[in-house]
Amino acid sequence: MKRIVLGLILTFANVAAAQNIELQEAKNLFNEGEIQKSVDILQRLVVTRTLSPQDYIDANEYLAVAYVSTNQDAAAEEIFTQVLKKKADYKPSDNWWPHQRLMTSYYKTVQNLGGSLELQAGPGIQTIAFMDFENNSFEDAEKYANLGNALSKILISDFGVVSDLRIVERERLQYLISELELTDKKVGGQNIMDPAMAPRVGKLLGAHSFVFGSFIRMGKVFRIDARLVKTETGEIFKTASVEGKPDNVFELAKKLTLEITKNLGLAIEKTEREKLDKMGKDNIPIEAVALLGDAMSMANQEEYKVALAKLEDALKIAPDFPKAQDMLAVIRPLALNKFAAN
Repeated sequence: MKRIVLGLILTFANVAAAQNIELQEAKNLFNEGEIQKSVDILQRLVVTRTLSPQDYIDANEYLAVAYVSTNQDAAAEEIFTQVLKKKADYKPSDNWWPHQRLMTSYYKTVQNLGGSLELQAGPGIQTIAFMDFENNSFEDAEKYANLGNALSKILISDFGVVSDLRIVERERLQYLISELELTDKKVGGQNIMDPAMAPRVGKLLGAHSFVFGSFIRMGKVFRIDARLVKTETGEIFKTASVEGKPDNVFELAKKLTLEITKNLGLAIEKTEREKLDKMGKDNIPIEAVALLGDAMSMANQEEYKVALAKLEDALKIAPDFPKAQDMLAVIRPLALNKFAAN
């Protein structure tokens, strides 16, 4: 009997090892733009019963990305349905944030299953959402047209280290705004970007506050202004401003984070301050940050090859730009995919 049990254990171990190799092969094919070959392997893997829970999620996640990338959104939603039924708190990996249509499929599935887009936070935890910052620059205004996209993403990362805050993901906010704008266009409603709409959007997201902001480049000075809006009333209750050298965007973002958290009455722990200080040391030229914003805008429009070119240009300026490197890893296979736009 012991020999039989041992034999079964070894058999399952061998099967698991083989499947791990297949899963890695599927990921490698996906990363090289061989989407259909990757799908063929993943479809076979997800119906087996021997994948570990994490491998099952990984395989399904890649499969969902592949489906969306080949214009099979309904199939991706079915994948998310199956995963959410097994793991109710499942959320796609943060690595996929540049793929807006993937996130749209996920949030749509959550709602179809009766879930809520509201961000859950415990007692004493504040929730906050960031709108993209507006470009008020007069000099090279077109160059910085999408810098607000990147700036809000940087601030979200900074605020994410504060333990007493929960940040509404940019992708969750974008999905909700798109859905509300679609509805409001049918009824002639108000502009969703208007701070007066904060109570409506905030209630659906569970956000206590919204941050609306703007930036301006004036020669050798870069200034960021922020307005905190209460979702209960839609009124501006605090403002914050920072300014400095254009190439110190990350340092300015850190200072703005500290100013806003102070205005919210939140204490920053020593370890959190150390993390913020480390994040603020990234000395990335503003031109590279602006190109990241351009890439984000292009990715949202599924112009993946254009987005890839923008990221490559950003990395030529700043080879050690982590956010550009991370986004390139996601965008590259989508750009290589023969179904990718332009």
